[in-house]
Amino acid sequence: MSSGHSHPGAIAAQHPPPAPRGSGGWWFRRTLVFGATALITAAGGILMGDLLWRLYGSFNGASVLLLGIFLILFGLLAFGVMTALLGFFIGGSGGPRINPSTGLTEADLQRPFQPTVIVYPVYNENPVEIFERIRAVFRSLERTGRIGDYEFFVLSDSTHPENWIQEEFAWLQLCRELRATGRIHYRRRLENTDKKAGNIAEFLESWGGQYAYMVVMDADSVMAGDDLVRMTALMEKHPRVGLLQTAPRLANADSVHGRVQQFAFRLLGDMFTAGLNFWQGPSGNYWGHNAIIRLAPFADFCALPDLPGREPFGGKILSHDFVEAALMRKAGWEIWLLWDLEGSWEEGPQSLIDSAKRDRRWLQGNLQHTWLLFAGGIHPISRLHLFLGIIGYLSSPLWFLFLLINTLIVFNQVVTGLTLVPAESALGRYLPIAWSTNQQGLIIFGATLTLLFLPKILALLQCLFDWRRARRFGGIPALVGGLLLETLYSALIAPIVMLFHTKFVLWLLMGKKVEWVTQQRGAVGTSWREAFDAHGGQMLLGAAWLAAAFFIEPILGYWLLPVFGPVVLAIPLSVWSSRPGPGARLRRARLLATPEETEPPAELREIRARLDGGTTVLADRFDPQATHEGITRVIVDPYVNAVHVSLMEKTGHGAQPLDDETRDLGERLVQAGPGGLDQPTLRRIANCAELMMDLHRRVWLTPFAELAPCWQHAIERYRLGA
Repeated sequence: MSSGHSHPGAIAAQHPPPAPRGSGGWWFRRTLVFGATALITAAGGILMGDLLWRLYGSFNGASVLLLGIFLILFGLLAFGVMTALLGFFIGGSGGPRINPSTGLTEADLQRPFQPTVIVYPVYNENPVEIFERIRAVFRSLERTGRIGDYEFFVLSDSTHPENWIQEEFAWLQLCRELRATGRIHYRRRLENTDKKAGNIAEFLESWGGQYAYMVVMDADSVMAGDDLVRMTALMEKHPRVGLLQTAPRLANADSVHGRVQQFAFRLLGDMFTAGLNFWQGPSGNYWGHNAIIRLAPFADFCALPDLPGREPFGGKILSHDFVEAALMRKAGWEIWLLWDLEGSWEEGPQSLIDSAKRDRRWLQGNLQHTWLLFAGGIHPISRLHLFLGIIGYLSSPLWFLFLLINTLIVFNQVVTGLTLVPAESALGRYLPIAWSTNQQGLIIFGATLTLLFLPKILALLQCLFDWRRARRFGGIPALVGGLLLETLYSALIAPIVMLFHTKFVLWLLMGKKVEWVTQQRGAVGTSWREAFDAHGGQMLLGAAWLAAAFFIEPILGYWLLPVFGPVVLAIPLSVWSSRPGPGARLRRARLLATPEETEPPAELREIRARLDGGTTVLADRFDPQATHEGITRVIVDPYVNAVHVSLMEKTGHGAQPLDDETRDLGERLVQAGPGGLDQPTLRRIANCAELMMDLHRRVWLTPFAELAPCWQHAIERYRLGA
């Protein structure tokens, strides 16, 4: 369905982009990062290889595999540390770059802009929260005085009548409240082809020709008007730029899990994204939301190919954003990361299980990118982005395999009765090494821990050197306490996440694909049953592995205790960390505080005040706690019914015809109420404009005593104005 936007049109063909910017200092920057990463990895690999040689006297299949896994995992740590170090020391301040802090003048911000559309693709999300976020962004743009350059589109793929009926009414109410008719539009697809990527593609085919730029949001995205204006001004000033990606901050977390992730991303994020900006430069990446896109090249070059074969590895591309960035860069357009933009926010998962569900979807999408690693014409940095997305998830099964091989090696030694007789160090011929094998193992272990914790130490030093930054995290004591808590919690959940990812990879290898489900937002808390279903197998595996390790060799058991001990406690840890109560206590203690909490921006304050105060766009018509509120309200309330029917009639496509079968379904709805019908049936009824008008008349003309209790209750609420 549509708000009735009157001038659809295709995007005009784009002229070839100007010659790409000269390489400048990018060769040196990338050589610095990758060269240092290679040196650190090589040093660790040499020590590990020498240790394996000393233990086994030669290389066999198991030791070669262990060394290979170590090199991959150690290399990923080294690469992350180098990115963080550059973000700490340099921060992207040297050499050419684009961001709001350099290059823009007041004249740039005041010049006329080409039209920009801000799109919110949604799928069965909370309508109240979606439209309150849109309202906050609209009001923020109004305060800049540039609202006339922007329009909004809600691109609904919602399949539940409860959701889309409330979306329709919220859209109308918001347009009336903000006097934004013709500026905020609503369109619902009847067929959810190709998920989010297909949603945006269909919008571009119908309406994209009216806009020069598109800001893509997620359902939980919020951006400050000032920064949206800066981003548009940058696109106007730099015609080679095809996409500007912000680094969204996490906000509004209530649970312990959500607050830990929010704190870690906020404390470490600026450093890592500044380091990314330092070496990737104009070959940045696209993260799918909170970004502005030049529409003409996006439409010309970023159509997604179908991959060979069937899902889960073939078929439609799930993680479209990385691929779209690679295609745009391949065509010669620049992509930049606006790492220092403050006014970009999103929400993260509030529980360990919700994080795992999201990771499963991302994992399948990223592994599909294997097909594209060797595609012709892809920029080397784009290939690196694709590779890092793949290896980031494969690192978990590699870690699992590393632990398994070591356990089997020790088991084999115990069964055969053979003990290791350390050989002479192969490095001793060239270096004065006098370490024992235990000492050398501890050195490698210490180096690994250093790489793991160095970014956290650097982030803490940043705050110690800048007391204003520390104050935004609650002050030094709260910052140190929060960092210790984050480190402990991250260490506890790391092996649980490892087991989740390993299971997901195995499922994909078995051909199990991911279904498109609505992301859970808000801290509703994980039930004990849900936690047992998700973690029960992990708990049994962890307990069995630990018991076997202690039985085989007590030293092995103690080494594996930090890994599988948390797995045994996964169920209570998952439940506790998902609840809002413990999170609220941490907030009162100012632990895990972020600048968005200590100095909340106007946009987030406004959203929170309206949600907490019950003054939202749906507050006077819909009860968020009532079940089947959408379908009952649209049948009983003449205003809501008129909005719903008029939108279907205005578009004139795809409405369900009122045949005998559909009429019978409506009769069942009147007699049994919505609780007696399933979602497909309710969807069919709600999609028939003629039936919806007929049901409205039926409910009001039928004697009150003859109505089903649910309709009696709905009519009483309407008469009372509730």
